[in-house]
Amino acid sequence: MKYDICVIGAGPGGYVAAIRAAQLGKKVAVIERAKAGGICTSWGCIPSKTLLHAAGTLTALRHAGEFGITVGEIKIDTDKLRAKKDRVAERLVKGVEFLLKKNGVEWITGEAKLAGHNTIVVTGADGKSTMIDAGSIIIATGARPVELPNLKPNGETIITYFEALEIRGIPKDFVVVGGGAIGLEMAEVYAALGSKVTVVEMMPTLLPGFDIDLCKAAADGLKKSGVTSMTDTKVASAVQGKDKRWTLTLESTKGPAPTPLVADRVLVAVGLKPNSEDLGLKTAGVVCDTRGFITTDAQMRTNIPNIFAIGDVTGRKLLAHKASREGHVAAEAACGHAASIDYRAVPGAVFLHPEIATVGLSEEEARKTGVEISIGKFPLVALGRGVATGSMDGFAKIIAQKSTDQILGVHIVAPTAGDMIAEAALAIEMEATAEDLASTIHVHPTFSESLMESAADARGEAVHIWKG
Repeated sequence: MKYDICVIGAGPGGYVAAIRAAQLGKKVAVIERAKAGGICTSWGCIPSKTLLHAAGTLTALRHAGEFGITVGEIKIDTDKLRAKKDRVAERLVKGVEFLLKKNGVEWITGEAKLAGHNTIVVTGADGKSTMIDAGSIIIATGARPVELPNLKPNGETIITYFEALEIRGIPKDFVVVGGGAIGLEMAEVYAALGSKVTVVEMMPTLLPGFDIDLCKAAADGLKKSGVTSMTDTKVASAVQGKDKRWTLTLESTKGPAPTPLVADRVLVAVGLKPNSEDLGLKTAGVVCDTRGFITTDAQMRTNIPNIFAIGDVTGRKLLAHKASREGHVAAEAACGHAASIDYRAVPGAVFLHPEIATVGLSEEEARKTGVEISIGKFPLVALGRGVATGSMDGFAKIIAQKSTDQILGVHIVAPTAGDMIAEAALAIEMEATAEDLASTIHVHPTFSESLMESAADARGEAVHIWKG
């Protein structure tokens, strides 16, 4: 079989790349060993948001009395919740399949391995192999959870996010090892469902790498949700008792060892590693970094001109929407178009309650550049929509270069932060100034007004807060 472009992997990067290449008139095939939509659709982004929506609904019901609404006994049916999650995922899988088919992309099921610069061997479930010839190849094989040697997942009591999303019962004591986005989102879900949740993070803050104000907001929000957070702490050892419960011995980098934790279930969420080792990359001569992530340029091209790589397998920010944009870029570049990606403007979000979103430089990163900066910050407690809805925990923060007023970074904590951050990403991509954002009229009353107000504050022009 011969194709102009062959995409390995049908996740949020792969299927987008395949469809875009087909739109540009190429004969395209996509090779996938599982489902269309990849991890994001069936086992990650989408299912987790269904569960987080349920968690938010539970929280809203428990606080309904503040608005004069009386709610009776709240009951949780995890079987129905799991079924809802599965229906949502399946609907979106079918949607991706429909789009691939309508765009003329050929679907090939199996394991793919490079056998040269233009050759792929696909092995099906029956063990039979097929040779494919491709003018260009786009690798979009994603990543999988990192395992800890003393906490090997067993699918039941020590789990990864795959099993966590299945909600097989509600553990009494639930420990999350890892304070990144995945770990914190699952911590909030299980806390809302009734588990006693503890998060253990070896770094000094939750959400390592985020702006410090966002890290503090995450810790405060989780505390209000009943989650205990332990930073500067790691699991030294784990022993399972006859009752199948785990005793975790802890070490702290800032003092004596904390009291051991006992857990019915432990979620290990300490990061992801690339699915790159079984692709035949050495055979094809494709270069990876020391961690196995495939090295690419701004057009997602590897060191082999006709082989591209996108998404989590390339490292950088491991985000579905970044993978989708990289899919666009790789497809267009493979078709001879001048396409590239600007990583400055890649936003990220953590879907806690309230949501946390970020784009551009953190305050610490901005200060390290050596340029003088101005910071604007507007709290939701001073925002009409925040007060009206009782959503006053949060803020919008803007970092701008003082000499040029150009926006360098935006950080938001608000119920709709994940939606609001798109405006900030556009501002950074277009090299907009704080004045541009401050002078843009926003609908009142909305949470997005906090962006306008924080931009005004960065310029010393805010009228709805007092800093005397």
